[in-house]
Amino acid sequence: MKKTFLILFAIIILGAFLRFYKLGELSFVADEFLDMNSSYAYAQTGTWQSWDFNRGVVNVENEFAPRDERAWPYKIQVAKLFGFFAPTEEVARSISAVWGILSIILIFFVAKYFTRKNSIGLLSAFLFAISVSGIIFDRRLRMYAMFFPFFLLFSWLTYKFFEESYGGKLRVFKYVNEKIGVNLKYILPMLLSGSMSLKIHDLTVSMVAIFTTYVFIMTTKTFLEKKTFIWNKYSVTLSVVLVAAAGIFTFASEKIGMYAAGIKFFNDNFSYFSIVTSDYSHPLLALLFFVAGIYYLAVHKKLSKEGIWLAVSFLVPLLMAVFLWRRNAGAQYIFFAQSFAIILIASGVYGAAKFFKNNLETFSAKKVYFVTIALSLMLLPNYAYFFQENNAYSQTSAAENPNYRSIFTYFKKKKIDGDVLITRNFRNYYWSGQNVKVIDFGGELAEEKFSLAQLTNVVNENKTGWVILSDNDDRYISNEASVYMQENMTKINDIAVRGNVLVYRWGM
Repeated sequence: MKKTFLILFAIIILGAFLRFYKLGELSFVADEFLDMNSSYAYAQTGTWQSWDFNRGVVNVENEFAPRDERAWPYKIQVAKLFGFFAPTEEVARSISAVWGILSIILIFFVAKYFTRKNSIGLLSAFLFAISVSGIIFDRRLRMYAMFFPFFLLFSWLTYKFFEESYGGKLRVFKYVNEKIGVNLKYILPMLLSGSMSLKIHDLTVSMVAIFTTYVFIMTTKTFLEKKTFIWNKYSVTLSVVLVAAAGIFTFASEKIGMYAAGIKFFNDNFSYFSIVTSDYSHPLLALLFFVAGIYYLAVHKKLSKEGIWLAVSFLVPLLMAVFLWRRNAGAQYIFFAQSFAIILIASGVYGAAKFFKNNLETFSAKKVYFVTIALSLMLLPNYAYFFQENNAYSQTSAAENPNYRSIFTYFKKKKIDGDVLITRNFRNYYWSGQNVKVIDFGGELAEEKFSLAQLTNVVNENKTGWVILSDNDDRYISNEASVYMQENMTKINDIAVRGNVLVYRWGM
């Protein structure tokens, strides 16, 4: 056991390095700005608002009240950190990095529990420590780094509540476990972890589909084994779930309206299949070990339930993301379920090593076992990511996301008195303290695109100014306004503002 924890400690050190190294190197992107603004506003005022770094006050012109409070259990940690340290990118993201380290530890214990093997626990911890998606989200100011371990914990406790035998001395718990088959020892931890997970992200409701699918499979499995339908824990639970679901849809449909609104049947977000295999050198290799992991657990009758739970916990959210979720495909929306795939893939690596160990009799069994694992860990992970020009540690002008730090540093150096700025105002962290007039053209919440009339009004009322747009901003600008910028403004071409961004000036 000492050797196991020494290896785990080494994996944790590796994972910590990959998460903290050059943590502030990349500029904020997308919703990181919103979380930065609301976290800093809470640190300054004690309420969930949006902070305007440009003027150094609460932003009352562009409020995002529901968005500011979203995922507060995560953001409040960031806000508290700002009470001790300056609000830099590195400080703000450090909370995510810490949760990433905790995820490495948790996935070891969860994998060990479900597979009864320390080796699979270590393999799972290693695969997550060097996981591309894990590193990306654990180095980003977003709640997903915290959601990942809490959903994993919630899933683990739900399984233990429903399937684990009670070995304690409380008579009531013993009686319930014997008669109903659930373990009341875990009901409070399960509810607490589930509640916290839900406060972090609404995708926690995926557990309803996961649990329902699991009891359906177990009910069907029992029917096929017994050749007749019987009332047992699974069939009764499935009946209760279906009746409850029918009752909710009939009498309390408004209560689930916010969740039902996010569902649309027969979507085709097939890109999720490539997203969930981005951690690995080739999708087919990942699929091979994934199937091998399910097979390894399935052939061990004592682990068949665990194998089904792990497979369902990954495949149900994945298939829902592909065919049901009414949102653009994004890695952040499936990241929380990838822990279960990692455990199954680790089980596949271990199962392959055991297979060769038991069947290659002419070789040293121990050597074959370790060589198989070593080769798997050399070939399976996506090590090429770390050598790419743009990754979690390096950002060039060819990067997918603009380098807002560089772009707005150029703006601050070159602006003159009286300049106005047309851009998305929520990015004001990077022109902190400039007290410049900003015209925000809105975004997802805007009813109409920024029009030519609005643009010309700003130009006519202000002698000099700037327009700074990322490629994602194009969807919020009318075609006429875009053409006007191209024909009547000076496009800035400087090394500091290259990439997926457009910078224009007028009046100079």
